[in-house]
Amino acid sequence: MFTRSHFPSLQEGYIYLDSASTSLTPQVVIDAMDTYYKDYRASSHRAMYASAVRATKEVEKVRVDIAHFIDAQEEEVIFTSGSTAAAQLLVATLEHNLKLQEGDEIVVTELDHHATFVPLQMLAQRKKMKLTVVPADEKFRVTEEAFAKCITPRTKIVSLIHASNVTGTIIPVERYAALAHENGAFVIIDAAQTAGHITLSFKKLGADALFFSGHKMCGPTGVGVLALKQKWIERCIPPYGGGGTVHSVDAEKTIFLPHKSKFEAGTLPIAEIIGLGKAVAYIQGISPGSIQAHSTELVAYALSCLGQKPWVSVYVGEDNVGVVSFSIAGVHPHDIAHIFAEHSIAVRAGFQCAELISRKLSSSGVVRISVYGYTTKEDIDACMRALDSVQKTFSI
Repeated sequence: MFTRSHFPSLQEGYIYLDSASTSLTPQVVIDAMDTYYKDYRASSHRAMYASAVRATKEVEKVRVDIAHFIDAQEEEVIFTSGSTAAAQLLVATLEHNLKLQEGDEIVVTELDHHATFVPLQMLAQRKKMKLTVVPADEKFRVTEEAFAKCITPRTKIVSLIHASNVTGTIIPVERYAALAHENGAFVIIDAAQTAGHITLSFKKLGADALFFSGHKMCGPTGVGVLALKQKWIERCIPPYGGGGTVHSVDAEKTIFLPHKSKFEAGTLPIAEIIGLGKAVAYIQGISPGSIQAHSTELVAYALSCLGQKPWVSVYVGEDNVGVVSFSIAGVHPHDIAHIFAEHSIAVRAGFQCAELISRKLSSSGVVRISVYGYTTKEDIDACMRALDSVQKTFSI
């Protein structure tokens, strides 16, 4: 699995169990970004001098690498500043280009992250559309039966989270995407929790669009990817204009480029894209399948340990990306996280930016443990010792 010494922030005695929020960054990623700033700092796609040409080549190389990584076409890869920015760009694009009418429907799930849920909710309110929420069952799954009941001939947009950032549940989105397409809907997949954690194929998942963030898969913050099917790139007018998006501009009209660059307004996050490329190479050196197997083993170990603490309520999806959430009756999640911090253990507490499912599990939210390739069973053991401290502190 990951070599822990590759991650400079993993200092001795520090236990990091918050990778679903943001992963740690290996030195090779940091070095690649530093090299850009020191050796060829310039805007990409803007000039003919040597450093600018090199910056452009590096960015476009990463685009090719990302396309291979997620099994997409190079022309389908659009760089953004992260998943939330990708979702906002996508929703704005759909509002500008789909013929949305009052009474049309948007389908989301109870597991959806705020990054997609909120902008789609706002879109529904602006257009007087119906927003339908597919409920999760008692095992934190979105079942095919429940999903099918929510799809109608008036469904125009469907949002599917590939894996819940609260329960870790991996959703079989390819089946649901096919069903949604039978009714003519546009399908969005939020892959923020799965990119770099499991094997990902944009082609096989069958969605119209998919997005993820670099900072959840060993990359830097400030960079993400929106994969958009070629037919939509060709068909859609971008919602935002700016440098790099146009073929020509005069006083009467603007003609946009016919390819993915029309969605990349302004200067790209060049250093971050380069860092993301190194993160992809680092992960491929291990393989996402191996990372998933490691995470599965750690989740099973954590559940076996938590099973010995009957005062802890656990919320975990069976097919899991590497996330375990829990609560303790009478103890606020923030108090638990504070005690964990005193033990030098990083966890996330609260509603996890996915309030529908988190509040359903516990009115005050949950504490989340999330693992990755650098997590060990010893980290889980330390977490259990911290829980024992919580028990003593609150006399449970």
